[in-house]
Amino acid sequence: MVDKSSRLLSLADIEGKTSPHQLQVKGALKMRAAPLEYVKDVEALAAYLGGRVVKPGIGEDWAVSKEIFPGVIVSFIFNSSDEEFPARLRALYSGDKIRMVKGEELATITISLANHLLRYVREANAGVKLPDICYRV
Repeated sequence: MVDKSSRLLSLADIEGKTSPHQLQVKGALKMRAAPLEYVKDVEALAAYLGGRVVKPGIGEDWAVSKEIFPGVIVSFIFNSSDEEFPARLRALYSGDKIRMVKGEELATITISLANHLLRYVREANAGVKLPDICYRV
């Protein structure tokens, strides 16, 4: 039997396929993905976020998760760019209380945490010219 609380879900899985919050988060994470190429120490990034490194096994280069409420976890899944595709950042959710939190709240917290990821990039790469979005958070 599969433990449903550990299953990774998108906002569309939680709210339904017409989730406006899924589009909001997807757009925000797309803008924030490229600077994460500058992350050299994923353990330090996870500690900065107050989370932990995870290995969901879905083709990620790295992933970090953070419990945002008791029983509600957000996982940031990152794939580096290559010759064919740009860098990609996704947010997936899990936990036994995930369906108790509104999509709007998950979206707001996810984008705030993504901004915090960029703060780490900025602090860990002092003196390096980074994408502009790193200086706007």
